[in-house]
Amino acid sequence: MATVVTYLLVSNPDDPEAVRSHPILDEHGFEHRPIEDREEEAHPALRFAVASTLEDSPSLEAPCRELSAAFPEATVTYCAVEERFDQMEHLRSVVFIGGRPAGEIEHGYVYNMGA
Repeated sequence: MATVVTYLLVSNPDDPEAVRSHPILDEHGFEHRPIEDREEEAHPALRFAVASTLEDSPSLEAPCRELSAAFPEATVTYCAVEERFDQMEHLRSVVFIGGRPAGEIEHGYVYNMGA
């Protein structure tokens, strides 16, 4: 079965607790994932994730952009990873600052060709 795991990293927010309690995260099923082994001088950051089957997976890029607009001082990184047969097939990552895209990385896709 193909799955999509969407990760969200909110870096350097002024109020991490306000980010953690923002309703858009609950609305789309994001769960807080603690960041382990952080360096002392690192900026504050929060990580969230939500998983679903490929067939039931809505694009969560727009809600991540909205979250970025709500916290313009933070850098919000959206990353969707599509996995099939325990292998990563597609990765799309977009960075938002102040609700606007700041750059993206996309890699992969497997195309099935018919006879």
